Amino acid sequence: MMNRILPFATVALAMFAAGPALAANAPADSDESTHDGKVVSVTNDRLVMSTKDGKEHTHTLAKEAKLTCDGKSCKMADLKSGHKIRVTTRGDDHKVATHVEAIDKNKMFANTHDGKVISMDGDKLTMSDKDGKEHSHTIAKNAAICCDGKTCKMADLKAGMKIRVTTKASNNDVATVIEALDQDTEFGN
Repeated sequence: MMNRILPFATVALAMFAAGPALAANAPADSDESTHDGKVVSVTNDRLVMSTKDGKEHTHTLAKEAKLTCDGKSCKMADLKSGHKIRVTTRGDDHKVATHVEAIDKNKMFANTHDGKVISMDGDKLTMSDKDGKEHSHTIAKNAAICCDGKTCKMADLKAGMKIRVTTKASNNDVATVIEALDQDTEFGN
């Protein structure tokens, strides 16, 4: 009997000991945030960008950072001044970029899509895409929501409104930015 229990106890002890190490390497999706802007300059592992309101700030590139230019893998040297970029940060240090997506020829970033509001239920948004296919997103706690270019609330989103949804780079089911149009006919970018 003891010969049967000993292997299970050994495995359980190993899992208990490895647990903290595995958790430390797990991605902190809940802390992931993105923001858009334009490249100002690039040097080694530093990226200076400007936001929509013209403010400049600097990001250091994480060792495992993913860089894409128009959907294809690229290097820091491929990022040129003026390129539209979306920077993703994770954890409690929002100065470290884990993903940089640049677009030059593409119209929109990879994790952004347009459609119409079907319904809102708590923190769930159900929308239809341009082809009429329905899908749902959970709204992130710190999601930025705007209606006709002005900050608004989830309650302001109404069925039939034209929307542009940006999701987390690591999870397409979680919306981080929702831009809605009611009066305006075109999105701001």
